[in-house]
Amino acid sequence: MFQTVTQAGRVFWSSAVLAKRALFAWLNPGLWIMQLFFMSVFQIAFFVYVVRYVQGSEATVAYVAIGNAISSIAYVTVFSVCNITGEEKQQGTLQPVLVTPANRLAMFTGRAMFQVVNGIATVFIALGYAAFLFGVNFGNTDWIALTVVITLTAFTMTLFGLMLSSVGLYLRTSMVLANIFLFLGLLVSGVNFPVTQLPGWLQPIGYAMPLTYATDAARMAVDGAGLSEMGGLLFNNAILGLAWLLVGYIIFRVFENLSRRLGTMEKY
Repeated sequence: MFQTVTQAGRVFWSSAVLAKRALFAWLNPGLWIMQLFFMSVFQIAFFVYVVRYVQGSEATVAYVAIGNAISSIAYVTVFSVCNITGEEKQQGTLQPVLVTPANRLAMFTGRAMFQVVNGIATVFIALGYAAFLFGVNFGNTDWIALTVVITLTAFTMTLFGLMLSSVGLYLRTSMVLANIFLFLGLLVSGVNFPVTQLPGWLQPIGYAMPLTYATDAARMAVDGAGLSEMGGLLFNNAILGLAWLLVGYIIFRVFENLSRRLGTMEKY
């Protein structure tokens, strides 16, 4: 048992390190930095200026700016992680990877871990834009609580992205799913308005998204709430992330067996 856990840990760590090295082997660091600093500002600006155009209050501006700053994490965690299996197919390396005895869960989870760090950095930069460009007041913020919220959300949204990536094992690509769920999150996750304002049949979808609890918890932290006051939101966020990871692992194993049987593993 201990040997199995140790081996899975080594696979996880080596996958995380190699994923980071592989990314910067082809991606110019300057382009990565540009993406880090410019990806979120346009999203926040669009919705903030819409609110100001309809003469929304400063509280509404803050609500929208913080929500979109937190949701910017989805661009990194969902998009980048969702295409892991698609990249393996495109490069022709999926079959060699899957014939190894390495733990599947540790391998693909490790591949996604750099995006956790990337996502955390993206959100803090977005919050900087919210403060300096759009006038959001962070004077009462509990920074420890806000940091915990952002870090937890980076993990849970990465796990959600892995679930979508597992579907891509069988499909030609999972990027279509990434686009659907990315923009669906803007609608149903309380980014720009409360989930309670959605039609009744849409609200359960919103409450199944980790981002819903993250946006609420982040706004509470900005208002000065501590970790104890948002414990329920953090718990729901974490449980949903683990649940989506479990669902993704089951989907991965089912589609792996199905693609072996139908000969579609390298279909791209």
